[in-house]
Amino acid sequence: MEKMGTINRRSFAVLVTFFMTGTSILITPSGLAISAKQDAWVACLIGIGMNLATGLLYVLLGQRLGGQTLVQFCESTLGKWLGKAVSAGFVLFFYLLASLMVGDLGYFVTSQIMQETPMEVLQMLFMIVVVMAVRSGFIVYTRAALVFFPWLLLLFLVLIVPLAPKFQFRNFMPFLEYGFKPVLHGAFTFWSLQELIVMLMFYPLVAGASVRRNGFATGILIGGAILLLTTIGSIAVLGQKLTANQLFPAYTLAKNISIGHFLERVEGIMISIWVLSIFLKIVLTFHAALIGFVQLLNLKSEKPLIAPLALGMIVLSLMCYPNTIYVNDYLGKNWGPFSSMFTLFLPLALYGISMIAGRLRNK
Repeated sequence: MEKMGTINRRSFAVLVTFFMTGTSILITPSGLAISAKQDAWVACLIGIGMNLATGLLYVLLGQRLGGQTLVQFCESTLGKWLGKAVSAGFVLFFYLLASLMVGDLGYFVTSQIMQETPMEVLQMLFMIVVVMAVRSGFIVYTRAALVFFPWLLLLFLVLIVPLAPKFQFRNFMPFLEYGFKPVLHGAFTFWSLQELIVMLMFYPLVAGASVRRNGFATGILIGGAILLLTTIGSIAVLGQKLTANQLFPAYTLAKNISIGHFLERVEGIMISIWVLSIFLKIVLTFHAALIGFVQLLNLKSEKPLIAPLALGMIVLSLMCYPNTIYVNDYLGKNWGPFSSMFTLFLPLALYGISMIAGRLRNK
């Protein structure tokens, strides 16, 4: 990794916030409503708590990285061959995740806004911007995120506040009608969509252990609050049945804004929020995969790989997205168990092994 300086707590918190909202702001209310029905907001709260717990795990693991990325730490902890195998698993997971988000982008735009435009063309245009951001470097697009962040909050407030008079709080009743098990399932689905393990690839560029810890916590809380308010708004305005039946309920929610026949059809605000957040999440995830490939292959520079890997992401996204029904079914049933191998079980194993190895060395 080319070290171009370090970022502070505020910058890291902003990146974590963008990463949490990412694709989740559009699809999270639907997934939560399918599982937890009118108690989707409770599932969202529990999911935020789960994210804070895994964030603590990443902070503890990050304290043992010692200026290394996650890929380098795997090799130094597990040995050359096993470490490279585990590192390759992480890198391919990041690459798959970035490709799936490119597919999310293509299907949303072509199904909701520009139905006559070929999805491949939109994805190629978007990836050109992603490639430009990654080539400019981590510090540069982090500064861009700091510029975008106030606009993200402002646009979100413009979206939520006008909807408040339309809230129907009877939509949240009866409380826990179906018990606690569906709520826990919804919370697990919510948690599995925030793959914050990616941020460990940028730990060498974040200044100080306290900066990383506070940045993680702040970003998770702000991102979680945005997703919680979006979920509450969707249930309160649309109801749990309509929220569950919509592919993108937050986009449908934005269409319901009408103030005196003056402020109407502001779904462009939701599009702006989502494009900003998914752009930065794709950039971070793609860059993490790129750094991982470079370190696995012991290359001197990442720039020669950027364009080929970006093109490969478009191809992989088309292979992974036969249709939106298949993808929603996969995300609801299979993504959580699959992603938890890389977001929970492997980090726990790495932390335990590194602790045991450290104690053996001390003895």
